[in-house]
Amino acid sequence: MLLFQVVCAVETNETIDAAGRVTVTNVNIEPSVLMTGDVGLVTFTVENTGSSNVIISDAHLISKDIVVLNSDVYSSSRTIGAGTDMKFTFTILADQPENIYYPAFYLNFRDAGSLRYNIPVRVEEPQMAVSISNIPEVFSKGVTSKISLMIGNAKSVNMTGITILPSGDGVKFNRTSAFIGDLPAHSEKAIHFEITPESESELKFDIGYTCGMNAHETSYSIPITLGTDKQAADPVINNVEITSGSSGNVIAGDVSNAGISDAYGVMVALESAAGEDGNPNQKYVIGTITTGDYSSFELTVPQTLKSIPLVILYKDASGNQFSKKVTVNSDQTGNGNNNGNSLSGMNGAPGGFPEGGTPPSGATPTGGGTTSSGSSARNGGVNPMNPLSGMGSGMNSLPIMEIIYGLIIVIVIVVAWYIWKKKGRGRNNQTSSK
Repeated sequence: MLLFQVVCAVETNETIDAAGRVTVTNVNIEPSVLMTGDVGLVTFTVENTGSSNVIISDAHLISKDIVVLNSDVYSSSRTIGAGTDMKFTFTILADQPENIYYPAFYLNFRDAGSLRYNIPVRVEEPQMAVSISNIPEVFSKGVTSKISLMIGNAKSVNMTGITILPSGDGVKFNRTSAFIGDLPAHSEKAIHFEITPESESELKFDIGYTCGMNAHETSYSIPITLGTDKQAADPVINNVEITSGSSGNVIAGDVSNAGISDAYGVMVALESAAGEDGNPNQKYVIGTITTGDYSSFELTVPQTLKSIPLVILYKDASGNQFSKKVTVNSDQTGNGNNNGNSLSGMNGAPGGFPEGGTPPSGATPTGGGTTSSGSSARNGGVNPMNPLSGMGSGMNSLPIMEIIYGLIIVIVIVVAWYIWKKKGRGRNNQTSSK
């Protein structure tokens, strides 16, 4: 009986020593950080570094905060051979708010107690930072705006498979979806969209992404309010003059950009000729007019028009086409008559051009029409810097100021010579008296 007890005691000591050689060598949590509501996998690698086999009766992952979905998966016994390792994988549900939790891994040996190993599991609230830049103050109907959707990962886990779906009633998009792919922790990416609203609505972006095996989604929306862009270009027609020509009336004037942005591809045309098939003589292409600047135009229009319907075509920096209609009343413009009457009843052509003739390209009338500031060519041939230039057609052709300057120089030379001569004679008289 005593011999049996000694033998049992030796076997117990050997079993305890063998179990002491079993240890956790690695823990892997996928994903490394879980979002609230995520499912994750925790894998423990257990290695037997001893020279004897060790029998395990069961293994469990226990936590009062983290839910273990397969807690009984390792309830049966198994043997870890000497010098080998074994993996234990548990599925967990992180249904707790943002915090760090410490579930415990228990490995129970059949003949030698158990092994306990606590691990930290980090849980964060799901959050994707979304913002939009380049949003206009108001959207314009039918006008394309370029906006940038910024996607930011403010968390400690990688976000993968990010997909963006735009939507909105009455809104057209240049792309139906956008795929970002992966977004590492604490990083951001920009996705560009071109939107063209036709009516007021709500612009919405649905964003889907995954963290590990878990799918997440969020959305971001902004209202679409239609109005007039305060920073747009604003072409205005002014300094208009009308003269008669052989093929119609010639209307000349300036187009000024009173807006804040530049106007591109500016063209002035008679409304009936504004299309691609319109009369090319009733169109005038200006090009770009920067903000605060102006440029001149000249068109030939039918003589029968008393109210001349013009249209200004121009584009913004994004290539959107705009049009602005302007009606010019010939009775209210400078037309070569001193009394400012309408074109009807005029005899002959104003401005010194042949009767019924059309001014050459780039020329403007020189008759006594309404004076326009900033356009000396339309001041009746009078140069405001030289009042003498209005003394008749013959005087206009003479260099009056040059002649006056020449006479002044000659007079100065004569006076200087006379003074010098007089002083010389005085010195000679003094010398003789001595």
